[in-house]
Amino acid sequence: MQNTNFIKTMPTFDIGDFVIREEHDDDIVNYFEYYSNPEVNQYILCTIPQNIEEARHDFYYWKNTFTRGDGAYFAIARKADNKMIGSIGLTGFNSFHKRIEVSYDLSQEYWKKGIMSKALNKICDYGFYEFKVNRIEANVVPQNLASQNLLKKNDFELEGYLRQHRLHKGEFRDVLFFSLLRNDFYK
Repeated sequence: MQNTNFIKTMPTFDIGDFVIREEHDDDIVNYFEYYSNPEVNQYILCTIPQNIEEARHDFYYWKNTFTRGDGAYFAIARKADNKMIGSIGLTGFNSFHKRIEVSYDLSQEYWKKGIMSKALNKICDYGFYEFKVNRIEANVVPQNLASQNLLKKNDFELEGYLRQHRLHKGEFRDVLFFSLLRNDFYK
């Protein structure tokens, strides 16, 4: 469902030494560099690009969520040199049920520095305000303890264990399902 009520340009958010901004063509190499790291993508249930051309295809798919009205996907970049070090976004917008899904990834060298927690907070605020949703959802594989802890720290509630919910590399994978409600976020 296309959302026609949100703003037509991508905002930029300041989170200290980093910014959350629109993705640019010159981010593709940095995206491929960090995203193809097996430590970064071990829990991502998507096809991991094997070369720059595959990365370009994936990059534009996520970048175009905004123009499709399906959500908004952002780069997380260092303020000092604008280098992309991660991404965070909202996809799967459902205007009738007032919900959207958040997903994120981050270069391994920036783990455990509080960057993603700040980014998640900003993007949730943006999602509740711009998309007028009541609920933001997240799916996490059970082995990804860091992501589970991030979501819990940011007031997401674990709602359930979905058995064999996602097909990945020919195998059905379980996921944990989390949500954050508007009232809980703004309490």
